[in-house]
Amino acid sequence: MSQLNGKGPASVTSEDSSSSHAPHAVEQEVRHEPSKAKKPKAKRPKVTPSQAASGLDSTQFAALLASVQHTYRDNQLSQLQTVGDHLLTAFQTSELPFNKMLNEQPLEKVTDVPLQDLPQEVKHILEKYAVQLDVHVVSQFIQHILEAVLETVPLDGNLKHGIPKAKVGLLIFLSLLLRAVPAALLLRSQALLLGGKIYSGPGRLHLLLWLINQTVRCNPAMGVAIWLRVLLPQILGMQLPSVMQKTAPAAEPAVLVMASQGISTALDYLDGLLRSTHEPPLQQHTNDHGFPEWHGGSANLGASNSVLHRLSVIGLRYPEPDKTHMVEAVVPPAALEAIIRSQFSESSHLKIAYRIRLLKQYEVLRELAFAGAKQGGFSCEESIRLALDTAVMSEGPYEGSADESVDQAARNMLCCIACDSQAATVWESRHKQQLKGSTRVLQHLLHVYPRHFQPIQTSAQAKATMIRMLQFLRQRHHNQLTTGKGWARSCAKASQAASLALQQKLRNRSSAVGVVVLMSLMIGLAVMALAYNPEAQEAFHALSQTTVGQQVLDAAHSVQVQIAPYSDAVRRFGTPYLQQASARVAPALDSLKAQITPYAQQIGKYLSASLQQVKASVQSLTAPSGQVVS
Repeated sequence: MSQLNGKGPASVTSEDSSSSHAPHAVEQEVRHEPSKAKKPKAKRPKVTPSQAASGLDSTQFAALLASVQHTYRDNQLSQLQTVGDHLLTAFQTSELPFNKMLNEQPLEKVTDVPLQDLPQEVKHILEKYAVQLDVHVVSQFIQHILEAVLETVPLDGNLKHGIPKAKVGLLIFLSLLLRAVPAALLLRSQALLLGGKIYSGPGRLHLLLWLINQTVRCNPAMGVAIWLRVLLPQILGMQLPSVMQKTAPAAEPAVLVMASQGISTALDYLDGLLRSTHEPPLQQHTNDHGFPEWHGGSANLGASNSVLHRLSVIGLRYPEPDKTHMVEAVVPPAALEAIIRSQFSESSHLKIAYRIRLLKQYEVLRELAFAGAKQGGFSCEESIRLALDTAVMSEGPYEGSADESVDQAARNMLCCIACDSQAATVWESRHKQQLKGSTRVLQHLLHVYPRHFQPIQTSAQAKATMIRMLQFLRQRHHNQLTTGKGWARSCAKASQAASLALQQKLRNRSSAVGVVVLMSLMIGLAVMALAYNPEAQEAFHALSQTTVGQQVLDAAHSVQVQIAPYSDAVRRFGTPYLQQASARVAPALDSLKAQITPYAQQIGKYLSASLQQVKASVQSLTAPSGQVVS
């Protein structure tokens, strides 16, 4: 019985087993047996990153770097892995609620966490080492660190589930490398884009913005560039190119679409980048998403002292293995065209509120793009090709004013020609191939003239390039004009008419400007004559005191009042031309003044005699009957 029930060993006798007192005796023995209390586990004290960092010694780190550089002389990736393992071990016992901080605190405040705990001496040694590394090797290593860090960040953003604690040492090394070599993250843009929600899902977007913000600490333009290459395509729901689809993870769709909350967060971040590039104050207001309202009004983007504007002029530069320097545009042409197409596409999934915000950001991004056009950072030739593609996709007519997408495409094409004369050759070569788009652009420019033409009008070279290009375009579509049928012949006729009319307008504009300059010169000579001849000044003053003179002055004042509302617009339109003309003639003014002075004095004498005669005639006409005029 005891064996079946498992209550006793098989050697127990029948007496013992049948005794009624035996169970009570066992219970008493159990009750009297002293209980063994469990010893409480000793709680390990929490170690903060700053406490763990206090044990780091700069001398030891310098020796470590010297050792790994000697051991792995020709393998920088192994060097980085060894240093990363050392940092990971040094901070292994430290605890940091990194995910909670990313989700609840302003990003600008978390950006320096946990790098701020690293001793400055150690930080300087590592930075000096990192800037000497190959940017491509650093980029490859950053991908390895990022994969390890992502294991501690939940994909859905739910922090209640048990997840591994933050790997503080890797976060420190990742932050330091991105600040020392910001181009390393730029080189990972395609991988970050193809990863889709793995990097920019609800639980990971804050980490991605934290990564981008590390590069902003060193180069604000790099942050804008990475945002445009990684987040913009997901915001717009763009379809991945066929080349990218082959390398994308199988779980990711061909079209990457970001959730609405993620779009709002990403647009908030770009607003902060574009608003200013100065260090923010420690105390700052935050928006509904926990992000700071950065640097409002502290810098004017269009001003010459804007850091972001100057960096856009230079472009993104980083060394290649062959000792050359790669230059990329801060704002690539594809980004501008993608925004244009999404703004005016009926198939766009973006909410109206997001479109409005993105359109405001587009104007700033466009300014940054063309700031770097003359330095090679922005490809005007690529912009021309993409603009023609946009015009081809338009559903508007071939003649007359086109839709907004064609208007923006035409605007950008004129700026490209003004910045780079070679861009006109791209238009010439693709005119026949993309006749629909080219015709829409030409017809639209004709019907909105002179809007968008200021970059062309303010440069004699750009104007000459434009006139020559219009002449060449007529040769390109000559065959369609004579032997074409259907839409090809219609487009050729519309293109022919627009190119002829625009060419005539540009030439007439040059003649009109010449006439205005000549009249201004004549008036200037007359004013100089009055200025150099006191007798002419006295005669003019006397004439202005007569009744007729007063009437003339009153009439002039009336005209001035009537044209006052238009004076500001005329001034804004004419100022660039006057400034350009002044800059060209300024060197010759001093010598010209000395040569003209004798002639001006002679003209003044003639004006003085003429004004005296006019004065006498006016007084004789206005004198009362019978009065003698002296």
